[in-house]
Amino acid sequence: MEGIAVFGKRKQEEDQQPPVPQVDWMNVRRFTIGTREREILPERKKLIHGRCAVRVPKRDGQQDVYAPCAYFRTDIQTLISEEPKLYEDEQAQVPLCSLDDPVEVSGERHYEVLDGCGEAIGTICRIPPTNRLIHHTWRINQPGHPEIVGRNKWSMSNPKQFALRSLESATNLIFDAAAGGDPEGSKGRTLEWKAEEKLVMTSTGSPTLDCHLKISIKAQWLDRRIAFAYAMLEDLPVDKW
Repeated sequence: MEGIAVFGKRKQEEDQQPPVPQVDWMNVRRFTIGTREREILPERKKLIHGRCAVRVPKRDGQQDVYAPCAYFRTDIQTLISEEPKLYEDEQAQVPLCSLDDPVEVSGERHYEVLDGCGEAIGTICRIPPTNRLIHHTWRINQPGHPEIVGRNKWSMSNPKQFALRSLESATNLIFDAAAGGDPEGSKGRTLEWKAEEKLVMTSTGSPTLDCHLKISIKAQWLDRRIAFAYAMLEDLPVDKW
């Protein structure tokens, strides 16, 4: 009975965990999007969820926590693309940034990023691939700074190396799936975002979390709201946009 009581007390304490405090969005270095707020370890992995938000992964004792820094109006992540807009407060009263409707420009798809007052602060461009071996790429234009280009981390290799890496990834995916595991290839591609050959940020698909993306900011000058806006888009093949 004592063991049951202790277990019951521990479970009650876990269920009564306070919300993770909000952090300042302006200096965020790493973030995801999702409702996952705490991962309680080590005896067992228990997930505690909160509001759907842009969240910063941190370590708090024996817990992995995801501190919110900006909020969505909805808690249903599949609806984010229907209202790609973030708020500074949990009550969704103070707008932070949003994505305008896309515009087709010479075969590219341009998304203007707006601040909380509706003023443009940058543009995200989706560039279609030039051939079947290459995925689409991205470009970010932030006024006052050099153009940022987002490409697969090994897409700039020579074509033969690119083809070999693609074949290797596909083969690994098949064997991992046959083994019944969680295939590494399922996590999505990693993009390196560079301006004048200097790394500005990286983004990696991560469907194993309740978000779809993990982003790491490398350049302090990058407006975080533009990075948040990119995370509200989906990095899907051309025939899916």
